[in-house]
Amino acid sequence: MKKVASSIIILASTVLVGCHDEEILSTPKLDYYTESYEIPNVGLTPQSKVAYEYNMDGQLTKYTVFSFNSDMQSTTEQRYFIFSYTNGQVDGIKGFLANSSDVYVEYAYQYLTNSKVSKIIEKNNGAGVNSEANFIYDLSTNVVKVSYTYSNGSAFEYEFNYANDNIITDKTTRGDELCSNGEYTYDQHKNPFNELGYVDYTLTTLSTNNKLRESVNYVACSFPTLVPESYSYEYNDRGYPTTVTTHYKSGGSLHSSQKKFFYK
Repeated sequence: MKKVASSIIILASTVLVGCHDEEILSTPKLDYYTESYEIPNVGLTPQSKVAYEYNMDGQLTKYTVFSFNSDMQSTTEQRYFIFSYTNGQVDGIKGFLANSSDVYVEYAYQYLTNSKVSKIIEKNNGAGVNSEANFIYDLSTNVVKVSYTYSNGSAFEYEFNYANDNIITDKTTRGDELCSNGEYTYDQHKNPFNELGYVDYTLTTLSTNNKLRESVNYVACSFPTLVPESYSYEYNDRGYPTTVTTHYKSGGSLHSSQKKFFYK
């Protein structure tokens, strides 16, 4: 009887360990990524590194931004961000410059009863300008409107259409003026930024999958110097990208940049 009981315990332990290992394999955590830019006559040159830390529950607790030094190997810490949670949701993020205990930027989050973000408040002590983003959801049309307002009186609205948990079209307006509109296509692989578990202020973590192509028409308001056009990927055996190369529209001095992803 003792042998049978021991066998059951061993079997149960093996199953539990096996399930745990399988879960870890299926849900890797982003450890860090590096970003490089193509410098004319030099090639891809590393510029920055972003590293992530998590608690025992798998929640993101901190990320740190580094810059690469001239030797292209060593790095110098530039800034870091600390996350706090309430009821399993991010309720605040505080940003610090390296070797400083003073908060230079902070974000406060509010949610609807369905757990969707309703408001993000930004207090930017470094820039001296505060702002907030207010979200309105139209579930019947899968359209989301985000109104950004600033303490200096400026404002704009970002509206996007959501399908398959990805932003497929969007437009930015300032009052009655159209600033830009865009269309996007995606792969079928997981976006590691989306799996960080929070909505960032500029909404770059929203889409579940990774962009393949984008076509953005800039009409007014502002015109970026770098305009991404397409993206190419390499993936690991779990379907997560390990490398993404961004290809920019011709005309500028920079033709491509590259991110390399590393997972825990």
